[in-house]
Amino acid sequence: MVKSLILCEGGDDAHFLRLLTNSLEINKRQINIKPLGSKSPFFKVETYREKNIIQMLDNGDYEKVLFIFDSDFIEDDNIYGGFENGKKEIMKIIEELEIKDISDFYIMCDPISKNGNLEHLILSTLNNQAKSCIENLLFCIKPFKTDGNKKILISGYKTIFKEPVYNFEHKNYNLLKEKIENLK
Repeated sequence: MVKSLILCEGGDDAHFLRLLTNSLEINKRQINIKPLGSKSPFFKVETYREKNIIQMLDNGDYEKVLFIFDSDFIEDDNIYGGFENGKKEIMKIIEELEIKDISDFYIMCDPISKNGNLEHLILSTLNNQAKSCIENLLFCIKPFKTDGNKKILISGYKTIFKEPVYNFEHKNYNLLKEKIENLK
């Protein structure tokens, strides 16, 4: 059995990815999902040493690796923020770790703007009426300097609409599902 590793940012991402892999009916023992804590560890080789990931790859514990992290916004971080910066930096890490032939990456964001995070990807899958409602909520709370694009989006949706927020059949999940399926 192929054993693969998905590296993601945090616990919310890991939870989402577990729901997605379950919806794809992937054997839980086939893929290990490991959160690294935040975005910046993705771009530091020391992270992979400290967490014994390099050793596990060298030992053959994993045959494939998928890096999944948020695009975020370039205006928030000129080095790691934004789709292109994240892509450039993760490719450097993959090269430094010498795992180009066994790794891939997926950057979570709104697929049109290429900005944002997991929550923006989820928002992109909602129907227009629900999306407009949530966008209005986010606009409304912005002056209060809340992290409106994160947990408020998901919890707001669940509270307002009382329905599952994840529509894994939506086309905006296709590339991510394809990359996860390629781990098998």
